[in-house]
Amino acid sequence: MREVRNKTSNKEPKFTKVGLMAGNFTTTEKDIMNIVLKDGKEYTIPEAKKAIEEFKKGF
Repeated sequence: MREVRNKTSNKEPKFTKVGLMAGNFTTTEKDIMNIVLKDGKEYTIPEAKKAIEEFKKGF
């Protein structure tokens, strides 16, 4: 029997830049998000953390 999975249950929630900045990040991380994340685009938490880390590697 073939297993059927609900595709929406595997997706992580996405947040706007403002939504992420209201979350549980440090002040420095919020400042970095304000620089690197685009207004109007939605990101998962891992995507936001990756953008922060990539920004930090540039310094």
